[in-house]
Amino acid sequence: MFRIRNQAFWIVAVVVVLPVAVAAGDDPLFALEKKQQALFERVAPSVVFISNPHGLGSGFFVSRNGLVLTNQHVVGKGNLVDVVLHDGTRLQGTVVERAPEKLDLALVQVEAAKAPVLPVGGMFDLLVGSWVASVGHNRGGIWTFNTGMVSNIYPAGSERPVFQTQIPLNPGSSGGPIVDRLGRVVGVVTAGLVDSNSINFGIRMDVAIRSLRKLADISDVLTITAPKGVAVFVDGKMAGTGPRVVIPADPGTHEIFAVIGGKMKKIKIRYPERRLVELK
Repeated sequence: MFRIRNQAFWIVAVVVVLPVAVAAGDDPLFALEKKQQALFERVAPSVVFISNPHGLGSGFFVSRNGLVLTNQHVVGKGNLVDVVLHDGTRLQGTVVERAPEKLDLALVQVEAAKAPVLPVGGMFDLLVGSWVASVGHNRGGIWTFNTGMVSNIYPAGSERPVFQTQIPLNPGSSGGPIVDRLGRVVGVVTAGLVDSNSINFGIRMDVAIRSLRKLADISDVLTITAPKGVAVFVDGKMAGTGPRVVIPADPGTHEIFAVIGGKMKKIKIRYPERRLVELK
């Protein structure tokens, strides 16, 4: 205490503690944010907005010359749709192929040069708990980024073409890409369950390639023929059943085998030097 003009004053020291900056390398949430932001920046330009007089949806480029993969229910029954690119360009699209057997897939062709195409792969590595994400549209929100995980994988015969995710999607997201943490397309968003929260489904990308001839023709894929219903394994993992299995493949050596008539048929090939394998 001290006196000024006979008045007593107390001096009070106030100490302000400022937060210490945390190095980016020590902050796992910061690292996660940066990875997710970078993933969105890679995926979003490949995603398009599709509309027709009856509804709207999503799609994504699968070829540099403007071929777009989406859902049948997104394009409807007509042959023409309106397409908006990520940069705002508006185009008219023509439906050039619909998948058979009521599979909810279709291809749309637009006049686009050097379209940004996403890599395909990783669908055989999907397990319950795998991290996945999607970019698509909904009413009021375009080019929306959502993340989640694979919550179930459903068999169809001896194949597993459909998987369930907990990505929070909305009407308008249908037809968009489902990607893994590396940005590879593993599936196509299809319809969710009505009156349910965050229960949505994806069609595995290899199923799309096998079902759409135009997509198979432009894809880097390995095609394997085998008797109908015979399970085909590639590098120890089930890839599908005969009569025709079409899968994306990495360059290098691959082992293919199947049991036909009680006998194991095994073959090693170099891809892409060899793209077609016949198992008899």
